[in-house]
Amino acid sequence: MSRAAAAAGFSTSTAKRLEGKNGNEEGVALVNSKREADLSGPKKFEDLSPEAARALEDFGYFQQRYFGRIATPWQIEAANRMIEWLDTPEKEYVVVNCPPGAGKTTLFSHDIPAWATCRNRAVRGLLGSATMTLAKRNLMRLKRSFERVLPEKGDDISVARGLALDAQSTLAYDFGRFKPVDRELWSAEAFVVMQHEEAGQISEKEATWSAYGMDTGFLGSRLDFVIWDDLVDPRKIRTSEQKEALENFWQDVGETRLEPGGLLILQGQRIASDDLYRFSLDMIKPADEEEDDEDAFLEEKISLDSPVAGDRRDKKYHHIIFKAHYEENCDGTEHKKAAKPYPDGCLLDPRRLGWREISTLQANRGERFEVIYQQRDLDPSEVLVPHAWVFGHDEFPGCIDKDRDRLQIPEGINASDCISVASADPSPTMFWAVQWWIYHPPSDQRFLIDLTRKKMDAPDFLDYVAQENRFVGVMEDWQNASETLGFPITTWIVEANAAQRFLLQYDHVKRWQARHGVDIIPHTTHRNKSDKDFGVETIAPHYKFGRIRLPGKGEGKVVSMRLIDEVTRYPHGRTNDCVMAHWFFEWQLPNIYNPAPLGRAAWRPSWVG
Repeated sequence: MSRAAAAAGFSTSTAKRLEGKNGNEEGVALVNSKREADLSGPKKFEDLSPEAARALEDFGYFQQRYFGRIATPWQIEAANRMIEWLDTPEKEYVVVNCPPGAGKTTLFSHDIPAWATCRNRAVRGLLGSATMTLAKRNLMRLKRSFERVLPEKGDDISVARGLALDAQSTLAYDFGRFKPVDRELWSAEAFVVMQHEEAGQISEKEATWSAYGMDTGFLGSRLDFVIWDDLVDPRKIRTSEQKEALENFWQDVGETRLEPGGLLILQGQRIASDDLYRFSLDMIKPADEEEDDEDAFLEEKISLDSPVAGDRRDKKYHHIIFKAHYEENCDGTEHKKAAKPYPDGCLLDPRRLGWREISTLQANRGERFEVIYQQRDLDPSEVLVPHAWVFGHDEFPGCIDKDRDRLQIPEGINASDCISVASADPSPTMFWAVQWWIYHPPSDQRFLIDLTRKKMDAPDFLDYVAQENRFVGVMEDWQNASETLGFPITTWIVEANAAQRFLLQYDHVKRWQARHGVDIIPHTTHRNKSDKDFGVETIAPHYKFGRIRLPGKGEGKVVSMRLIDEVTRYPHGRTNDCVMAHWFFEWQLPNIYNPAPLGRAAWRPSWVG
């Protein structure tokens, strides 16, 4: 006991007292206080031990040394990408989707923030969650890791299962004190870590890390590193009003406090095809004028073979996907817990998400498995048009004309052989979808020439300015453009209910119709919408066999994506205006185009008839 007391740094009498009642807790507290008192201030890189210096560069080693975690390849890959984006001079926005049970909350709300802070103590970060209670829980866990002076012991069950180890050291011992000696902010809601002497102290408002919940008040800090964990909950997207409220919060609060050069991460598992993750992924940013991103457009965001999906330059958010099971790596033989994890094997984490659990989910909840565990918008078999049909994967010809832009007539067709038709799905209060198609009967191909989807009133669609004696609106602009290109629109198809209200009762519409010599056909949408022989599903084969031709160059890429996004999610998507406008065109096409009968009439006597 005397030798142990001397080694621990206290007297033999104290050792005897600690051996008494409640001695273990008191002894641990005494040892902690002694070790904390002996801690040095923040260490410079040149003063670090070789192990600490290695941990700053090797995230897997960092996890193992300080938290006793057995690193998995996907976590190392995710952490390295986050640090790369954090070091860029631009604001970076990232959506990370990975399955439940893989340890994503621990990774993004604890391990990566701890690593980033050890690399740069001046970082200002936020851990956000659906509620303040959850956010504070994550922050307290991070705070305890910075306070800890004794290496963390691995959970006995996790150690036995091969999921964890005993930690080898602590962050404070290897990198110097994090908890300030002076009275600085160090609470359950925010804390400031001790800075290097040359950096000086930072103000109390500028917390190193703070917690924030959606149920909290105003968020006033300016931040370098923002992490939002599991904001999407099935209860929050039951109605369109709840979805809109979540999207408004995200745009008004979640995204707004990021400093230039900062990184924002929205991470969690997919819940539905129109959840907040998809809403964020659909956000765009202006592309650089000098860049031509046709190849990135054609690869699109649906390629889930790579963990980084959809890094198109016109997208605001980077997208990282980790699936529970990679079918392309699966040969059916490497499903044991000792199997190699992704990217060498087919399972993301064979120990945490084993094949028994995955196969059970596939068998009993196939559609939900595709969304929640495979991070797809929805099961590909449940959509109107699979992505492969549009982009020409596998044996399908595809529907993209790489060299054709918006308002560009395809080469090799003549106006005399074609029919030029426009279709519109109007709405009195929501978005209108208007499309211009050219149908080429010899090849049976439909060429999309232009598409617009925006909120409009009836005068925006077509109006007459009496003072100037001219028509204005989308119909007038498109009709003039079609005549200029030599393929005048001969027929306008407009949904009947809206057409009766917005168009057909107006005298100026009839005068416009007579001036241009066009037909306006009202389309009635009732039960025929779901009819298996004449409903919306009838447009699918045209995509499958490449009869739909979409512009894939310049502005044409943008207008095409509006239609592609809807047809590849229907009937589970947020909107279907573009799908409906396309269906109106296909439904009415047999009434507009009547091909001449093939063959010759049989001879008959003149008196027959």
